[in-house]
Amino acid sequence: MSGRLPFTKMSGAGNDFVVLDESVWATVPGDRAAWVRAVCRRGVSVGADGVLVVGADGTDRVRVLFFNPDGGEAFCGNGSRCAARYAATRGAAPTEMTLATTVGDVPARVQGVVRLMLPPPRDLGAVVLESAAGTFSGRRVIAGVPHLVIPVAGLASYPLERVGPMLRRHPQLGPSGANVDLVETDARGRVHVRTWERGVENETLSCGTGAVAVAMAAQLTGAPETVVVVPRSDLTLAVTIAGEPDQPTSASLEGDARFVFEGVLDAEAIVSHP
Repeated sequence: MSGRLPFTKMSGAGNDFVVLDESVWATVPGDRAAWVRAVCRRGVSVGADGVLVVGADGTDRVRVLFFNPDGGEAFCGNGSRCAARYAATRGAAPTEMTLATTVGDVPARVQGVVRLMLPPPRDLGAVVLESAAGTFSGRRVIAGVPHLVIPVAGLASYPLERVGPMLRRHPQLGPSGANVDLVETDARGRVHVRTWERGVENETLSCGTGAVAVAMAAQLTGAPETVVVVPRSDLTLAVTIAGEPDQPTSASLEGDARFVFEGVLDAEAIVSHP
């Protein structure tokens, strides 16, 4: 792999991404999954929670591809919000647009913060998981990707790095596993969350689909239609889920999406070492 590629670094409420214009992505040589894995590696390359590829598709539609740090393609809520701001800022789309994503068309609005209108999440029910770390009671929710939401006490010091990897791959969650969201509700009704993300295989500072999943789980236990979710970054996300808690009709995700820096990726940033 060689060449110098222009890129943008963005952050969506603490989720950080390498963002490429579609025309630049077309010039990435060789094995693109290996390229994604290399560029997302912290310490020896840019480092990121994933790679976004953004391209205009007409006057108000934007194509969005998202790749996890393991090179696999997926949907990302915070990444999609960053893609919308990137497209609007670069003149590829107006401030109200439709994103073409792996979960279908997602309307987006850029107005200070970025808001997405998402397909409604699906509740797969309560589950009890036995593991080497103990017994965990939670709820399975599909919010574009699968999540396991588990209420805990003492969230800030909870050993997510120990329980996350084993729960994320628990056999009861199927062959693809799930993201693991540990939650704790404060006196103001805000839901604090820490997420172990599959594909990243680590804790991230924020997760957009995780925010939607934990908001649904909260609504099923009496939370209001709009839930304020506080990720590890402390950059809050507002999730509104309309309809009955067990049969929602729509969901929105709103929060911070910011530019961090522009750069040119040197060939050495994606060199593999034994």
